[in-house]
Amino acid sequence: MLKKLLTMQSSTQMIVAMLIGFAVGIFFGESVGWLTSIGTGVILLMQMTVLPYILVSLVGGIGKLRRSTASLIFSRAGVIMLLLWLVGLGFVCLMPLSFPFVETASFFSTSIIEPVAAIDYFKLYIPSNPFESMAAGYVPAMVIFSIAMGLALIGMEGDNKQQLITFMHTCSEIFSKITQALVKVLPIGIFAMSASAAGTMGVDEFASMQVYLISYFALCLLLTFWVLPWIIASVTPVTYAQALRISKSSVVTAFATGNIFIVIPVIVEECKQIMREHDSLSDDAETLIEILVPIAFTFPNVGKLTVILFVLFAGWFNGTPVEISDLPSLSISGLLSLFGSVYVAIPFMLDLVHLPQDLFQLFVMSGFITGKFNSITAVMNLFALTLLTVALFEKRLRVRPPQLIKMSVGIVASIALTLIVCRLGMGLFIHSPDVTSGVIANMQVADKVPTIVNKQFPVVGKTPTSPIANVAMIRLRGVLKVGYIPSNVPFSYYNNAGQLVGFDSAMATKLAEDLGVKVEFIPFDKDKLAESLKAGFFDIAMSGLAMDIAQMDKLSYVEPVLKLNLAVATKDHKVNSFKRDQTILAMQDTTIAYVEHSDLIDEAKAYYTNLNFVKIDGYKHFFRQKSDKYDAVVISAEAGSAWTLFFPGYGIALLENQVQYPVAYAVAQDNQSLLNYVNNWQKLRKVDGHQQKLYNYWMLGKGAVEEKPRWSVIRDVLHWVE
Repeated sequence: MLKKLLTMQSSTQMIVAMLIGFAVGIFFGESVGWLTSIGTGVILLMQMTVLPYILVSLVGGIGKLRRSTASLIFSRAGVIMLLLWLVGLGFVCLMPLSFPFVETASFFSTSIIEPVAAIDYFKLYIPSNPFESMAAGYVPAMVIFSIAMGLALIGMEGDNKQQLITFMHTCSEIFSKITQALVKVLPIGIFAMSASAAGTMGVDEFASMQVYLISYFALCLLLTFWVLPWIIASVTPVTYAQALRISKSSVVTAFATGNIFIVIPVIVEECKQIMREHDSLSDDAETLIEILVPIAFTFPNVGKLTVILFVLFAGWFNGTPVEISDLPSLSISGLLSLFGSVYVAIPFMLDLVHLPQDLFQLFVMSGFITGKFNSITAVMNLFALTLLTVALFEKRLRVRPPQLIKMSVGIVASIALTLIVCRLGMGLFIHSPDVTSGVIANMQVADKVPTIVNKQFPVVGKTPTSPIANVAMIRLRGVLKVGYIPSNVPFSYYNNAGQLVGFDSAMATKLAEDLGVKVEFIPFDKDKLAESLKAGFFDIAMSGLAMDIAQMDKLSYVEPVLKLNLAVATKDHKVNSFKRDQTILAMQDTTIAYVEHSDLIDEAKAYYTNLNFVKIDGYKHFFRQKSDKYDAVVISAEAGSAWTLFFPGYGIALLENQVQYPVAYAVAQDNQSLLNYVNNWQKLRKVDGHQQKLYNYWMLGKGAVEEKPRWSVIRDVLHWVE
């Protein structure tokens, strides 16, 4: 069995390795999660020769050309290659429109406020220090440097040039042999990653991968059997049927083996044969075909460009779609990085658009399946490039407006139909996850002290007042009275069981426990907070209070509990519009609601004169609005993320100039005893990690959902392990 496996083609070994890996993962479950380390090691080995190979292959390949041939290739074939790249990139950028709409929401994540390192485009594209570019993995800069060396070498004569080209060719063969040797261990890496993914990845994640695979297959098939052959038929003597006929054997071979290199001789001969049939093959044209196909092979082809779709899918999968404004940068950088291996290009592009590197494992896992499809697109791209260039060289290129219009309309109609069919089809099977509100609505406070919750608001002037209670009086009374704001997610709100829960509710319960007393919660209106504290309705207000300068001479704030990040909550499709000042300043007829932060809002009114700001009584009035009376609401990113769990149709946008503000607890102005106690108590609970634990639970959602072990045969069928 082992001998038979070793004699299989490498592509077959990869398929077998994947299937065995899936089987092992499903059988053993999470216990094989450690195999991902082996998979990562194999992939890093595969990347070892990539950058050196780019250097020697481009320098040697371009350097051995004659000046006339190089001029012809770079002027005519170069333009055609560029146009084909634009067609491919255009289709790739359009394909995310086929992704189904999946309504999601998540707890706040600290990653969204981490400063993003600015991209140094000079270092990315300009090899001022080629050695630094290679060490830092700046693939575009390495490609530009290599092309410059190759072009300079063309103009040189003598034995030194030949020796250098021979040396480059020898190095290229060395790196190629190393790569071929490493390919033999690639099935091990695929097995390890497949087993780890099958053992640890949830069902929802597997379902989401279908979106990428279906859209990717549709993209490659559309380009291979419709768009590229139609372009050939529209401007060359070769008909659409002939384009499919001459490419048939090469396409089948490339699909079966996943190897384009082995079909290069076939492509050369088929191109010669079809041009002979149309009397368009002179001796020079024959020489051009023989040179052009191998050289074009060293450049990124349309098939290779299709892997950029994975980066766009990764953004959708991660819940942070790549913005339209980032597509040009991603396309150019992706094109240049694909002069090398996709195993270097994909991590580079993920980093370029600030997506987690962990997503690369999904690409590796599906790479050899999608590789078969991009191989057939690559083959058709070589046919298209060669036939178009030869037709141009032989003056047989036919540019007829009616035919071009017909081709354009047909291609536009085909991509539109593909997008609609894919989106509707996947929309029937790929559904939104379970209602996210069920998570936050069922969270609970771990009560360790008796709790009383009042829902009736005390009224200043009507409700009997009480003396301001210091710590000694609270202990003597046996009850800590805490003021709260209802529906103030995630600080104080009612869960599905009708219990008052939230970060500050939990903190208040812990404070009462440490005081050795019961806790009683009393609701209050923030506009009457100082009066309520002075009247003794409650001892302390604990409910996500933003420190308000206007209130500081009427009450006392304890030291800040948290620093929150100011943001805007709006409908999902409007989120990106609020991330940049430029787009906000261009808005018209836009109403922004706010609940607090009057001082910041005054500054915003002076800056954003095009916006209409309206104060509302609570965030629930925005999220539960029946009509679109308010376009957005100013809120903290932490609270806004929690609200989106109840209302997944909304999203959070951090402002371009990130603003933070403190939240704190408040006591009566004269209650120095309680103020000192809470300040010291809070320092203690920060140091011992209790406050952080509550923050992780209520703000970040850690532990909010019980994480069950991944289903596995060994646990759930055989019951060999618990």
